[in-house]
Amino acid sequence: MSSLSPLSELVSTTGRLCWVQIGAHIDARYGGVTASVPRLSAATNSSGAFQCPIVGFCDPDEALADASVSVTRFPRGWLHWMTHTESMSRLRTLVAAADGLHIHGIWREHCAIPATLASTLGKPYIVSAHGMLEGWALRSKGLKKAIYSLLIERRNLRGAACLRALTHTELGDYRRFGLRNPVAVIPNGVDTSSVSTKRQFLEKHPELVGRRIVLFLSRLTYKKGLDLLCRAWKDICLHFDDAHMVIAGPDYGARPTIERLVDDLGIRHRITLSGMLAGDIKWSALAAAEVFVLPSRSEGFSVATLEAMAAATPVIITRQCNFPEVADAGCGWVIEPDVKQLQCALRECLEANATERARMGLNGRALAMRRYSWPAIGRQMGEVYNWLSGGPKPPSVELF
Repeated sequence: MSSLSPLSELVSTTGRLCWVQIGAHIDARYGGVTASVPRLSAATNSSGAFQCPIVGFCDPDEALADASVSVTRFPRGWLHWMTHTESMSRLRTLVAAADGLHIHGIWREHCAIPATLASTLGKPYIVSAHGMLEGWALRSKGLKKAIYSLLIERRNLRGAACLRALTHTELGDYRRFGLRNPVAVIPNGVDTSSVSTKRQFLEKHPELVGRRIVLFLSRLTYKKGLDLLCRAWKDICLHFDDAHMVIAGPDYGARPTIERLVDDLGIRHRITLSGMLAGDIKWSALAAAEVFVLPSRSEGFSVATLEAMAAATPVIITRQCNFPEVADAGCGWVIEPDVKQLQCALRECLEANATERARMGLNGRALAMRRYSWPAIGRQMGEVYNWLSGGPKPPSVELF
């Protein structure tokens, strides 16, 4: 575990406001928040007015890919925190040194313990739920969450100086949960400079040369709707002999079930499960795909969808992905998580000519560059940190 010196030096020598980013993991294999938080930290740092180091409640072998961001690791798990006073003392020192905390994700000790310390020490904190208060998410393990909420989580959330919502839909989730805190509506961003070619991905998978690739790129979990996609694919692959689906992403327990389903449907030869893709190979896969598909049943704000748009790849997503502008901007399809609707959207995409798909892809890239570049997101987040440190209220903040 790293020492306290990186954060102590930042606070004492830079003169910048120090807002510490706190999350459950830091390694990219965990997807979601681990992809967006380092970029948010780096983008906010780049303004010159803030320093946003990361504190990860994580396993010892986890590594942060972005070397430009300072990170301090703590062990995860309630048992550790109930039995190790040294960790609590170290964390208390960090919280005391910071100007504020930005906590990413809920339902875990990485939210409850820092929030309690911040309240005790009189430090403001922000909580980003990252879709974890969406209706489907609340129903998953609903009894456990109801008990935990009654005992711990509602107090944590109500004590926040501000909540951060990725979308206006998530703002509504906060209000339906009974929260009256100010809410800053600030989405995740995307690296619009990460443009690649399909060569690297096809060199790794030469059997896909000449195939029309349909790409799923996300964590392999039930809520991502992979079972729906596989059932839809059984019909689609019968009508498009040159089409092939690639399922890419780290396994969160769903892969054995998906593999059995693929075998039962008799479509194993039309699907490649590539495992997790990161860095250049991920962008190359997006460049190789004719369409990106994410049929989620529940989603906070999909970084993968943003990346597909930045790569100029048309997208098929569900309404639950919270990107209604995809349809408005003409860069893809927004559907319900339903097999028939998936089949219809896939068929329309594969039947469209190359010029039409290219136009949709360019529309998506223009949208990503216009609204979701990391420098713009970092500026918005910095305005919120400045407000909570005594500055003016920014336009992204909505009061109850």
